[in-house]
Amino acid sequence: MRHLKLGLVLLALLVFPAVALASAPASKTQRTALLKAFGDKQAPARCLTTLISTANRSWGAVYFTGLWVPARKMPRGCAKYAANGITIFHYRVGRWRAVTAGSSFVNSNGTCGVPHVPRAVIKDFRLCG
Repeated sequence: MRHLKLGLVLLALLVFPAVALASAPASKTQRTALLKAFGDKQAPARCLTTLISTANRSWGAVYFTGLWVPARKMPRGCAKYAANGITIFHYRVGRWRAVTAGSSFVNSNGTCGVPHVPRAVIKDFRLCG
């Protein structure tokens, strides 16, 4: 029992620092702009999740709800539009621009690599697990 408590305390200490680098839901204005930049006119907005990096607020992401973060369920009727990747955007010169998209950002040699995306943002969006 004592080992279990110690293990839970250590696990909590490992989890809470990770919360500091965690993306946040986009504001209504950011969401509208990100969805416009995403450009999928057929997929209803309710099927998509938009995030802003807390490590660098000029970075955003769009993915189909329930696929990139499996803990969230996909809304009813969204499966016909869905893809399992994530699209990363950078806000520059007054608009969101797509930088990269995919479902895996782990290189063939097993390292994480996302060109033109800061390391803190990669961690924030959990692009490599």
